[in-house]
Amino acid sequence: MDRRRHRTTANPRRDLLRVDGGARVSEVTAVARCAGRPRVTGRPSYVGALRGELLKIRRQRSTLAGLGVATVLFVVMMFAVASTPGEGQSLEANPLKFWRQTLDIFQFLFETGAGIFMLVLSARLIAMEYDSGTIRVLVARGAGRLRLLLAKLAALALVAAVMLAGFLILCTGAMYLLINSFGDMKLIYGLPAVAWSELQTTVLAMVVSMMMCVLLGSGAAVIGRSMAFAIGAAMAVFPADNFGTIILGLISRATQQHFFADLSAYLLGPNLNILAGSLQHRKTNAPFATPLVTVTPEHVVAVIVVYGLALLAVSLWLTYRRDVLS
Repeated sequence: MDRRRHRTTANPRRDLLRVDGGARVSEVTAVARCAGRPRVTGRPSYVGALRGELLKIRRQRSTLAGLGVATVLFVVMMFAVASTPGEGQSLEANPLKFWRQTLDIFQFLFETGAGIFMLVLSARLIAMEYDSGTIRVLVARGAGRLRLLLAKLAALALVAAVMLAGFLILCTGAMYLLINSFGDMKLIYGLPAVAWSELQTTVLAMVVSMMMCVLLGSGAAVIGRSMAFAIGAAMAVFPADNFGTIILGLISRATQQHFFADLSAYLLGPNLNILAGSLQHRKTNAPFATPLVTVTPEHVVAVIVVYGLALLAVSLWLTYRRDVLS
């Protein structure tokens, strides 16, 4: 009863905290400051997407492992060339022939080793977004599909350029050691101007080969949207071209129809194999299949350009038209 008597009457807003006028003023000031700043959108930029793709490539263990294996194989091959009997006599007897043979070996090593590496890397870099489902997250955050694909292609091109630069440095050192062990550097300094022109053409053929490997891997990834399919399809193209050339030759001989031999002139692999030789107007020792008929340099370049543009167009069109949710 006493508690009820001493109970105070309830007054409206008596037990509530008063609003701090200073806090209200600070809130208004903060809103005004935010309103005065330029609006920052959350849409990722192309440069940011490119950095992200380069970071993905660098953090992949397979990237470093592949580069390490390729370097070891290159050193082993150089030791094999250095230990080949008669190389010193060949250099002294015909320096230009030795130069061309060495260029052919270097080109074969780079296009085989770096080509396989870029096929796997390009197929994996693009297909991994579909396998893991991160393509949906990236698109939902504002990263355009075409922008993302172009960023991946640019990142792969940069990796290929770095690989080519590193390979040229290794080749320069290996050539210096080989010539010093076999003879004198004056033999190389006295080479005709055509030797240095052939060097430029060989490097150009390496660049074209890397570009086609990137486009093949990316095209397989965009078409299949699966890492297993992308890597398998990309790795099967060139063996299929080389084996197909042999089959076409057998069919042409069996049927006495020259049409089947003519088809080999329109395959990508054989034309890439003779690109450097056709531009240099000389016959190279291509280790893989070549067209069964005589082709001109213009024909070789045209076939490669058509394949490259077709692969790029298919990749861009499918990326733009197909839904990432399907």
